[in-house]
Amino acid sequence: MQYRLQSCLKYFAVLGLVPWTNNCRPCQCFQKIYSLFLIIINLMIFSVEIEIPLKDSLLLSLLVSTSVFIAKIVCMTVILLQMMCQYKGYNILCKEFKRLRERFEVQLKMGALAYPRERYIKIVMLGMTSLGTLGCLIYTSFIASLLYFWSSFVALIIIRLQCVLLLLYVDLMGFHVQLLGTRIQDVLHCHSMGGGNCIPDGNCKQLCSLEFLLELKQSHMQLSELFSHFNELFGWSTLSIFVVMFMDGTVNVDWTQQVLAGVYGLVYLNATLSFSVPSLALILAFCRSGEYCKWQNMLIGSHVRALAYNPSPQQTKEPAYTELLTEFTMQVEHNVLAINAEGFMLIDNSLLMSMFAAMVTYLIILMPFSAA
Repeated sequence: MQYRLQSCLKYFAVLGLVPWTNNCRPCQCFQKIYSLFLIIINLMIFSVEIEIPLKDSLLLSLLVSTSVFIAKIVCMTVILLQMMCQYKGYNILCKEFKRLRERFEVQLKMGALAYPRERYIKIVMLGMTSLGTLGCLIYTSFIASLLYFWSSFVALIIIRLQCVLLLLYVDLMGFHVQLLGTRIQDVLHCHSMGGGNCIPDGNCKQLCSLEFLLELKQSHMQLSELFSHFNELFGWSTLSIFVVMFMDGTVNVDWTQQVLAGVYGLVYLNATLSFSVPSLALILAFCRSGEYCKWQNMLIGSHVRALAYNPSPQQTKEPAYTELLTEFTMQVEHNVLAINAEGFMLIDNSLLMSMFAAMVTYLIILMPFSAA
C-alpha cells in the first residue's frame, strides 16, 4: 500500500474496492465471490422493487428515478468487476508508488513521505461528509417514500468511497509531480547562479551535474508510467463514476426545484440535497486534483525548456549534458502527466465547466415538464 496509508486503505476492502491480500490466492478467489454476491444481491433487490406498483408518482419522475438508480447499479458493477480483474495490476501500482518514494528520497533527496497533513484531512473530511449525508437519506426513506433507494444503497456507498479513494490517489500523484517540478526548478536556479556549490542536502552531487539530470529524467519517466498504469487500472471506473455523479447532481437539482415549487413535500428536500451536494462536491474536488496534476506538468515543461534554451557554461562544455537535456525535453512534451478516463475525457477544469454547462442545459429542458 501507499506509504503509511495502508492502515486506512485496508478498510476499503470490506466493499471489494481494494484487494484483501497481495499474494493469497484463496483469499482473492473468496473476494471475487464476495464481490459477485454484492452485485447479484443488488440486482435482485432492484428487480423485486421495480415490480412494486407506484400510484402517486409522476411518470417523468418515475422514469428519471429508474434511469438514475440503474446507472448507479451499473457503475457499482463496473467498479467491482474492474477490481476483480485487476488484483495483480493494483499490487503493481502499489509497488510503483513505493519505488517512486524510494527514488525521491534517495536519488533526489525529496521528502516524499511528508504528504501534507492538511491535504489528507481534506480528503478524509470530504469522504466522511459524503457518507454522513446518507443518514439524511435513511431518515427520509423511513418517514417518506424514496424510489429504489434501498436497492441502490450499497451501490451509492461503493461509488462514493471509490471516488474518495481515486481522489486520494490522484492527489498523491499530483504531490509527487509537484516535488519533481520543485527539484527541476532548483536545477534551473543553480544554472542561473553559475552552478557553484549547489548541492542537495546530505548529497555530494551538484544539482547541475549530468548524473543528477539523468535522475530527474528517470524520475519523470517513472511518474509517467505511474500515471499510465493508474489510467489503465481505473479508467472505466472513473468514467462510470463521473457519468453517475453528473446524472445524480442534475436530477436532484431538478427535484430540489420541484420541492421548492410545491410539487413534492418539503420532507424530500433533505434527500435531494443529500444526493446532489456530495456528488457535485466530489466532482469538483476530482477535477481540481486532475487540473493540479496538469498544471504541475506544464510547470515541469516550462522549467525543462528554460534549461534547454538558456544553456549554462557547463552545458557548453559538456555535449552529453545538452543531448540528455534535449531528450528530457522531448520526453516531457510527449509523456503528459494527466488523468485520462479511457480516452473519453481528461479530468481537469475544462471537464468541470463542460459538465456544468450540460447540467444547466438539461435543467432548462426539464423545467417545462416539471411545471406540467
